[in-house]
Amino acid sequence: MRIDVLVFDGFAEVDALATYAVFANARRRGLPVEPALVTADGATEVTGCYGTKYADLVPWDPSSARVLAVSGGWIREEIERGVIPRQLAEAKAIGGEGLILAGIDSGSLLLGAAGLLNGRPATTHRMDYEWLAEWAEVVDARIVDDGDVITCGSGWLAGIDLAYWLLERELGATQEVVAIEQWTGRNRQGTVWRRVPEFG
Repeated sequence: MRIDVLVFDGFAEVDALATYAVFANARRRGLPVEPALVTADGATEVTGCYGTKYADLVPWDPSSARVLAVSGGWIREEIERGVIPRQLAEAKAIGGEGLILAGIDSGSLLLGAAGLLNGRPATTHRMDYEWLAEWAEVVDARIVDDGDVITCGSGWLAGIDLAYWLLERELGATQEVVAIEQWTGRNRQGTVWRRVPEFG
């Protein structure tokens, strides 16, 4: 399972790197995951929100990724620039329902700006609920799973819980997730909200 974690100038390091680390650890444990740090515009180097530079990055490939996880960070500039929202919409058009889009904390707002959350349940950092409400039905939960779109918030370590959930949901790797929790010293927090199916 290819998992691309999107980074950009001003991305929140903890969003991307903590999420990536869970998937990388899962790969070391033999799970069939291939995580990568990627960019939307082809840049090979970006600077995180605290000034650290990250190099040797690769462009994403929505045709091969199962999951595209979008980091949070200083995203207002990215929304105004419009490159990432446009490319998220294009990626989803290419990947269809087979591509899972995951918003990590304020990364959910980039999904909203791309027109991918219209009327759908979603969450983000609590400070951004009002902004998210421009596009989505805001749900106050740690993780909101709406099938091919999953969002998480609020807080620095929400991406870890998102990664745990994806490993369990997509691979049924409950035992391995417990082992990773024990290794990292951090158990899952909060609730996974899922839409209740309608029965007729």
